[in-house]
Amino acid sequence: MSCALFAGCADKGAARTLYIKALERYGQKDFEKADAFIDQSLKLDKKNDQAKFLKAKIYFFQGRYKEAQEKLLDLQKSNSDLKDIQTYLIRCLILDGQKDLARKTIDGAIKKDKGDWRLHQLSAVLAAKEENFESRLEALNNAQEALQGAAQVYYDLSTIWRSLGVQGKAAECKERCLALDKSYSERFTLEENSENPYKKP
Repeated sequence: MSCALFAGCADKGAARTLYIKALERYGQKDFEKADAFIDQSLKLDKKNDQAKFLKAKIYFFQGRYKEAQEKLLDLQKSNSDLKDIQTYLIRCLILDGQKDLARKTIDGAIKKDKGDWRLHQLSAVLAAKEENFESRLEALNNAQEALQGAAQVYYDLSTIWRSLGVQGKAAECKERCLALDKSYSERFTLEENSENPYKKP
C-alpha cells in the first residue's frame, strides 16, 4: 500500500514538473513543445485541471478550435464558475464561426455577471462579425462601464496592499488601475503625499 502511495506521489511530482515545463514553453509561444510536455504531464496525472486548461489554450493558439472547445466543455463540468474557461470557450465559438451558439453563450454569461468587461468585449467582437453596428457600440459602452468599476477595485486593492506593507502588489494594482482610468492618479498622489509629508509634490 505504501509503495503504491509513494509511486502516486512521485507521478504527481513528475507531472507537476512537466506542467511547469509546458507552461514555460507556452509563455515562449513554442506551442509544439508545450503540447508535448503537457501530454506527458497528463499521462501521469489525468485529473489535473490546470494541465487540461493549458492543453485547451495550446489547441486554441494552434487554431484547433473544435479540439479546444471539447476540452473546455469537459472542464466546465467540474469548474462551472471559472470565468477563464468560459472566456476561451466563447472565443473558440466565435473563431470557429459558430455565431448563434456564441451569442447564446455570451448572453447567458452576461445575465449572470454584467460586471465582467471581457464578456461585453467579446459581445462586441461577435457583433462586428455579424456586421451589427448598434449592438457593437452598445457592447463596447457596457465594457467601458464595467472597466470603470474594475478601476475602483484595483484602487482599493492597491490601498489594502500598501497598508499591509506589500509594496510590489500595491504597485501592480496601481498600474492596472491607472491603465483603466488615469483620473485615479490624483488620488494616488494625495494618498502617497499624506503618508510621507516630507515628500515634495
